[in-house]
Amino acid sequence: MKRREPPTSTPLFDGAIPMVRHRPGTAAMAIGNKYEIIGADVPAETLFNGDLLVASLSESPRTINSIYYYDDTGSLLFERLCDEKTYYLFRTERGILGEYAKTIAGITGPVSLIELGSGNAEKTTLLIDAYVGTHGLTSYAAVDINRSILERAAENILSVSSDLNFLGIVGTYQTGLAEIKSLASPKLLFCLGSTIGNMHDDELDNLLLSARSALSSGDYFLVGIDLDKETEILEAAYNNQTAILTNLCVLRHLNWRFSGDFDLFQFRHVAFHNKSLHRMESHLEAMQDQLINLHKLNFSFQLEKGELIRTEIMRKVEINAFNDMFSNYDFWQVKYWTDSDQRYAVILFQLSSE
Repeated sequence: MKRREPPTSTPLFDGAIPMVRHRPGTAAMAIGNKYEIIGADVPAETLFNGDLLVASLSESPRTINSIYYYDDTGSLLFERLCDEKTYYLFRTERGILGEYAKTIAGITGPVSLIELGSGNAEKTTLLIDAYVGTHGLTSYAAVDINRSILERAAENILSVSSDLNFLGIVGTYQTGLAEIKSLASPKLLFCLGSTIGNMHDDELDNLLLSARSALSSGDYFLVGIDLDKETEILEAAYNNQTAILTNLCVLRHLNWRFSGDFDLFQFRHVAFHNKSLHRMESHLEAMQDQLINLHKLNFSFQLEKGELIRTEIMRKVEINAFNDMFSNYDFWQVKYWTDSDQRYAVILFQLSSE
């Protein structure tokens, strides 16, 4: 691979330096940094589409999109889930990045960093510190549906990183990726937290097509993904007390958003390893026959005792098969890193120059 000579800086914004917009609590942001958040909040009716929900609950088997995990309560529960002893994913990925972030920075050379879904940016700072330490001034853009999450990420990152330009892009992955086309190359797009593992085939297809369109030949895509492994380990990770509460809170979200009458005490959390499809699945099982009403959607349906509603899938991949899937979109593996137990992988792809 031809090594690029490092520029004096990695530009992210064209034209004038945008105004630094300080909020209460963000005094720690470095005044010299470029800081901007662009885009309008994604409308709730776009994210939580009632027509799509009705369609998915009318299918056989019935499903609820995992977007309904993501309210304030769900976010708090996910943070708690990451601390569960059996839920290894978060700390294992963090450990891999802590050990190999500088190696990744050395392979790619100086790049514009672009993240899909910033979250609390705890693992992101490991990459940013590696790039700043190796290449100096670095530019970072984050795409998220929630402006407040981007503001919190900016506060967390800029309070500890003085050689960084921050751009927040409010939008979905597809609209956010359309925005990054104009950013300076070379780029490193990254998607951590096994987010890709939660996507169904059509969603992953849309993401990879959008990523390929947004990036230029030679740009990079870094992905965190969980590996297939023993059923006992996987099922323990998704059947702890916090995982159970998180799944049941999907129904609480539907009750609040659509004036539903789900009785949470009449459902049981069920998560199992679907070996044939190489994934974990989370479901809610009806504990008795019941009629469910979603009044704002003028929709009712009958559930039978023992019937399952699937709420989430979590891909558990074999690396060669995962690489083959990405190669269909012209992303080719450069290198991958795993933990000592080979439970989880961080994989670096590069968009083909052909």
